Amino acid sequence: MKLEITQKPISINSNSRIFYRIIILLLIMHYTGRTKNKRVPLLKIHLLVWAIQSIDRQELLLKSRDNDYSISVGIWNIDINTNKALGYMYEDKLCDIDKKNYELTEAGKNLVEAILEDKELFQDERNFLSSIGKSLSDKKVMKLRDMWIR
Repeated sequence: MKLEITQKPISINSNSRIFYRIIILLLIMHYTGRTKNKRVPLLKIHLLVWAIQSIDRQELLLKSRDNDYSISVGIWNIDINTNKALGYMYEDKLCDIDKKNYELTEAGKNLVEAILEDKELFQDERNFLSSIGKSLSDKKVMKLRDMWIR
């Protein structure tokens, strides 16, 4: 499978491109998901999508990680484009839903592997997600969320 991203005649922010968002979601599940199916809760997905959108946010989340997630990252948004992309992924059988968790299907895992074959594709996002890895547990996401109201 060859993955090719082409320039469009009209500039559209990459965060608004559904295919870009699907790839980011696949990478989030691959690098940070738990269990063999790479299960990730919805709130964690939204946190990581929010963080990926800016270097400052990434650095803030990494600083919090280095302090056992005891430093607030502020309020992150719940992005409708992420929910739309997850819906498309579910319809295309790239992920399944188990309660409030999303997990990769075999088709999703195969697409991630195809993306990872190109070492330069999405390198910044891959490096960030790899550095977060499995350290961001469900409890730590809730800990960060609970800091919203302090």
